[in-house]
Amino acid sequence: MSCGVRKIGDCSVCQISAQRKLRDEAEALDAKLVAGGRWGCRDDAAAQAELSRIADGSGLSDTIQDLRDLVDFWSNHEGALGVTDITRKDLERAGALADALEEAAASEASDASAAHALELRNRCFWAADELAKEIREGGRYAFRDQPKIAARFVSRHRTTLSRRSRLKAKKAKVEAAPEQAAPI
Repeated sequence: MSCGVRKIGDCSVCQISAQRKLRDEAEALDAKLVAGGRWGCRDDAAAQAELSRIADGSGLSDTIQDLRDLVDFWSNHEGALGVTDITRKDLERAGALADALEEAAASEASDASAAHALELRNRCFWAADELAKEIREGGRYAFRDQPKIAARFVSRHRTTLSRRSRLKAKKAKVEAAPEQAAPI
């Protein structure tokens, strides 16, 4: 399936898809390394406690940290590798995945802070908009007997819309006039 972009990596959808595949692979490898540690070090209470600490948490940044911690864990418990299906290649891949996903984790964190800032901005806008509506309504009511002053309390948006509709009607009238004057 192709997105139509000529160079691979130029499409943000392709980049997101690639990051998702890396993330899925990292989570699967994380689970494999923890499960292997649980089995290979089943008689070592300290190793089990360390694995519980590593496995605790969720999210991309936690997965990256888990992979790094598991590489360290397995370097300290190399003797247990023989009773598991974990290979040195898996441990090398864990380090490589952690490095590859660092940029995605930073992007995810900045996206979350940007989304929070946008949410705050939107809340402020709508609160200010409600207040402005109340003030305009109060002004129109207070000056209902003085139309020129009351007109100042009409929203700019409403004024703009009514101006556009008047201009549109005027333009339609001007366009219709030459057609009527044309000889048959």
